Amino acid sequence: MTVKIKTHDSIMRDRNKITRTISHFWDQISEGWREIWGPHIHHGYYEYDQPLTPLEAQEKLIEKLTAHLSIHSHSTILDVGCGMGGSSLHLAKRFNAIVTGITLSPKQVAIATQQAKAENIHNVNFKIEDALFLKSFADNSFDIVWSLESCEQFYNKALFLQEAFRVLKPGGKLMLATWCSSAEEYLDKEADQYKKLCFAFDVPYMPTINHYQGLLVQQGFKVEQTLDWSSHVAKSWDIGVSLVSAYSFLRLLRLSGWRGFRFARQIKMMRDAFHQKRVKYGVFFAAKP
Repeated sequence: MTVKIKTHDSIMRDRNKITRTISHFWDQISEGWREIWGPHIHHGYYEYDQPLTPLEAQEKLIEKLTAHLSIHSHSTILDVGCGMGGSSLHLAKRFNAIVTGITLSPKQVAIATQQAKAENIHNVNFKIEDALFLKSFADNSFDIVWSLESCEQFYNKALFLQEAFRVLKPGGKLMLATWCSSAEEYLDKEADQYKKLCFAFDVPYMPTINHYQGLLVQQGFKVEQTLDWSSHVAKSWDIGVSLVSAYSFLRLLRLSGWRGFRFARQIKMMRDAFHQKRVKYGVFFAAKP
């Protein structure tokens, strides 16, 4: 019997459960992952075999993204899925932008807020907020909505894009960088691999780059650029595996508990998925007319 799965259909049916799971996941692993990986928890950008440290590559990724945006002093930016505040703090320092970072994780809000105080950065704040509702924010509030490797865990991608469109000012820009599937549907072994990968990383579903582009248009965005940076970021997973391998079983457990240990083991799954080109890294720049 042929097993078929469409990559834009959710494989996790309970929205409230997945929201709680994601919040708990980041509460558990953020401190440990920060020690292993540093202040950012996103990919690095590599090209021309440059000998970059993970931090240098991650900040290069941010700079590559900001080069496509007109960010100026006092630009208002909403960092959706801000993690431990790495990108928010970088944008606030680099551009003197006014940045609001949101996450489901109280632990991440605490870490990010503490770091802002330590660096004496006053033009940034962090809060717990669901990206699918954005209840705290009025229409036409932000110049830029920044979503760096967070959309993959959103239960409803279209609802997030609808909310992003709503809170953007006319002429405002959306930057979306996210993991994407390489095919619209998978069969048999590849379908099983896809489901295992989604469950491993608490990803409800992973649409293709083309599917995301269609969603953006449906929500009223003008898509300005669609990029595939898979070849530039895949090395991040090789480095991640190497970094985690330096930690013993007991140390990983002490850092992040059993969930964090599982996550460390699952990194190899994503590394293989990138190298086998089952997962792509999609980057989108879109404007609200």
